[in-house]
Amino acid sequence: MPDETNAREAAPMTVIDFPSASHRRRAVRRDRARSGPSMHTLLFRSRDLILKSDEADLVRDVCFDIDKAQTKLKAIRRRLQGLQEYTAAQVQLLTAADTKLTAAIVAALLSIQRQR
Repeated sequence: MPDETNAREAAPMTVIDFPSASHRRRAVRRDRARSGPSMHTLLFRSRDLILKSDEADLVRDVCFDIDKAQTKLKAIRRRLQGLQEYTAAQVQLLTAADTKLTAAIVAALLSIQRQR
């Protein structure tokens, strides 16, 4: 039976093997813990948390990792630029639609007025 156990450990986990696979899950968790920092240490505050935080906390976080703060600032500026470009395009489209519809309404009103 030992050969069967070794074969089962080498085979991919299936639904049937799941209850006996707890030792595998724990080993994977330990390997992940040793492989590097968690995502909490890799990310800077979200935009919402930046807005909600007081200045002292934000300065402390920036001092802790200024590179991440600068990367976050660049991302915010890229997003802002993209939104400004999108908004400008939408304003152009809405202005064109406004102009065309206004001209059509004026033409219709003049046409109705001439018919009377």
